Amino acid sequence: MDKRLLELIYMDYINSIENPVEIDIESRLDKQTKKRILDKFKTPIKLEKSKKTPVKEGDILLFFKGHIPIHYLIIDKIDNLYEVLKVSNFWELGNQNDMIVKIQDETYIIETWNSFYLTEEEITKSMYIGKLSEEDFKILTDYLSGKISELPENKRGLTVPLDDNFYQIKFHQKESEIVREYKLRIFEEEENVIQIPPEREKEILIPLVAGREKTVLSCDKFLLKKLPEENLIQMIFSPEIQGKKAVITIFDEQHEFFKLPETIYIESSNVEKIDLEKLCSAVEVSIELD
Repeated sequence: MDKRLLELIYMDYINSIENPVEIDIESRLDKQTKKRILDKFKTPIKLEKSKKTPVKEGDILLFFKGHIPIHYLIIDKIDNLYEVLKVSNFWELGNQNDMIVKIQDETYIIETWNSFYLTEEEITKSMYIGKLSEEDFKILTDYLSGKISELPENKRGLTVPLDDNFYQIKFHQKESEIVREYKLRIFEEEENVIQIPPEREKEILIPLVAGREKTVLSCDKFLLKKLPEENLIQMIFSPEIQGKKAVITIFDEQHEFFKLPETIYIESSNVEKIDLEKLCSAVEVSIELD
């Protein structure tokens, strides 16, 4: 896509968030233009409160944070919170980690890297937009679980490096910022965030000559997933060890959990440069028997 066009789309995106304006469009349109718009939308999208139909995995809903519309896809329910992925209709700004989908003839991207958490009440007050097809939901969950290492070429945005000069990365940063407060709900203070010892981090960096690197890796008792926009690596534990007393050792540092959660996060300022296979080898999970 032409860089100038992408810039205009990004400016439109920023403007829609930072400078919302209510315009009486109908009073500004001539009859011919009105007819053309009405013809385009002969079948209007019907928005329904989600409480009329129990929400399920794969449902796409919408709520408003102040004046900012936030579309999201339901992935899972963890205790009293729903895990969701942010969805955007600015699909042109997606990159290789964003999944392109069609919902009611409209194009969206699912931000596979941008998960956050909503309460039952927030879900209930949201508006139902549509549902992901079974085929697309399987592709998505296979990608999230690491069964496939990348999204199908026809289902993903353009491949770009993690560089602030690219509008896709600027877009990712803004999208993450919008839902930041909802991300933090899963943390119990700071106890579920582990810092890699800075002096040891260089041992697990990717060699300069490396090619395309993994962003998701399945290890023995856990899954590692890079979240570069958050400077975090997500560590998802196998169901059979969740809730058990455990000790997580990273290099020489031990972290004790009296009740192992489903997910913890490893913090690093060099997430994109970390070799997940090396990190996997540096992590040991010890479960204490009852």
